Amino acid sequence: MAFKHIQTELKDGVAFLTLNRAPLNVLNIAMMEEINTYFEGLLQERSLKLIVIRGEGKAFSAGVDVGEHLGDLVRKMMRLSTRYFA
Repeated sequence: MAFKHIQTELKDGVAFLTLNRAPLNVLNIAMMEEINTYFEGLLQERSLKLIVIRGEGKAFSAGVDVGEHLGDLVRKMMRLSTRYFA
């Protein structure tokens, strides 16, 4: 599956997820949805031993998109982030 904001690779039981939203890999709702989709797909991988999360560019991540952390969007953002950080 092709993603817009992340790059993925699975090799020898190791899953690599690279945040790829230049320049600072700020997490927005679209990126978090992609991360969740990738992690859900990994649940089927019996050979999975390790997940490596890394950032492309000059920063791993500068955090969440503050513009999407307001009003009605904050609930969606919190729900998405707790799915993989909990």
